[in-house]
Amino acid sequence: DTQQLAKEKAQYREGGSTRAKKRMKLYARPGSFRAQKVLVASQYAGKSVTVVTDAKEKDLKGKAPADRLPLLETDKGCLFESNAIMRFLASDKPELVGKDAFESAEINSWMDFCTNEIEVPAQCVSYPVIGWMDNVPEVSAKALKDLTSALSVLEEHLKLRTFLVGRSITLADISIAAALVLPMKLSLGDKERKSLTCVTRWFNTCVNQEKFVKVIGPVTVCKKPTKPKAAAKSAAPKKVEKPAAPEPAPAPEKPKDPLAALPKSSFVLDSWKRQYSNAPGGDYYKSMDWLWENFDAEGWSIHKSVYNYNEECKIVFQTSNLCGGFMQRSDAVRKYLFGVIDILGTESQQEVHGMWLIRGQDMQPLIDANPDAEYHTFTKMELTEENKKIIADCWCAESKLYGKDILDSKVFK
Repeated sequence: DTQQLAKEKAQYREGGSTRAKKRMKLYARPGSFRAQKVLVASQYAGKSVTVVTDAKEKDLKGKAPADRLPLLETDKGCLFESNAIMRFLASDKPELVGKDAFESAEINSWMDFCTNEIEVPAQCVSYPVIGWMDNVPEVSAKALKDLTSALSVLEEHLKLRTFLVGRSITLADISIAAALVLPMKLSLGDKERKSLTCVTRWFNTCVNQEKFVKVIGPVTVCKKPTKPKAAAKSAAPKKVEKPAAPEPAPAPEKPKDPLAALPKSSFVLDSWKRQYSNAPGGDYYKSMDWLWENFDAEGWSIHKSVYNYNEECKIVFQTSNLCGGFMQRSDAVRKYLFGVIDILGTESQQEVHGMWLIRGQDMQPLIDANPDAEYHTFTKMELTEENKKIIADCWCAESKLYGKDILDSKVFK
C-alpha cells in the first residue's frame, strides 16, 4: 500500500538512512574499526545494513542491555558487541562462520584472540597519531611490543596458509584485518614488519578484496611510522612560590547572540520542523505549502550547498560519516537552522549536496559555528517558482535529485 510505503520511507529518513529501502541499522562512531568489520562481514554475507553515526545518546539508551556501540537494530530487536553482530549477519554463510563445529570453533578462537591480544595495543599505537588518544611514549612503546608479540603468533600460523581458517576469508580474517588497518597505515613501518612478512602478505590480500575496499577504501601499509601528536608531559612541574592571589577580575560579559538581536520574525522554525516531521502519510512535499504560506523572507533565507571535494567521495560509508560529522558540528546553531544533506551518485562516486534554511540573510552563523562549513560552497536561493521546486526536491525527494540517485540523506532539525 502506497501510504504504508511512504510511512516507512519517512521513518527511515528521520534516522538519516537510505530512504528507498528498509534495512537493518548499525549505530556506530565515525571511523570505528569495529563498525568497519561488521560492514565488511555484511558485504560478504550479502546483507543490507545502513550506518547511522549521528544518533543522540538518549535515543540509543535502552535499545540493548548494554548501552555501547556498535549496535545493530533489526526487526527482531537490537544486538550489541561487534563479534556477535558479525556472527548474526553471517549465520547462514558456513564459508564465513565455519562448515562444521570444529571449524566454527577455530574461527571463534581467532576472533577472541583479536579481542584479547590485538585490539587494545593496536589502538594504543595508532590512536595517538590521529589525536584520538593522548600520546604517552611509555604506553605506545609497550603497546607496540605487545602488538608485535601477538602478530608473531599470526606469522607462525600463516607460514603455510593463505587465510587463518580454511581456504577462503572467514570472520576471523575480517576481524583481525579490520583491527590492523590503522596500525598498518600509521605505525607498523618496514622495520617493524621485517619479521612479519607472512602477516603483511595476508593483510594485503585481505584489504585488497573488493568487499573490503567498498567499506574501508584503499589501504597502503606505511614505510615509516607516522609520529604521534605532541606527547603529554610526564615530568612534574618545578615547585615555585605561590604568588599572592590577584584581585578577581570581573566576569567577562557573555557574548551576545547576533541572531537573537534581529527583528522579531513571524516565521517560527520549530513550527516548520513539526510540520515537516509530521508530513501527512510521510509525503514531505505536502508540508511545503505550509512553508511558503508562513515563510518570512526578510527574517530568514534559504541556501544551497555543495561540498568542495566531491571528487574524493568514493565510498558511501565514509561519505555518510563525513555528513554525519558535519551535522554534529552544527549543533550550536540548531535553534536557527534546518536543512537536509543528500548523498547522490553511485557506490563508487558520490556527491554531497545540501539545502539550508537559516535565520538572517547569510550562512555566516553556521560558518562561524562549524569548522567544516568552509569546505562547502553556499549559494543563496532567490525564491522564484523554479527555485522553490528545487528546494522542495532537496528536502522531499525520495529517489532522484538533480537527475542522480539518492544514496543517503540526513535531516538537521
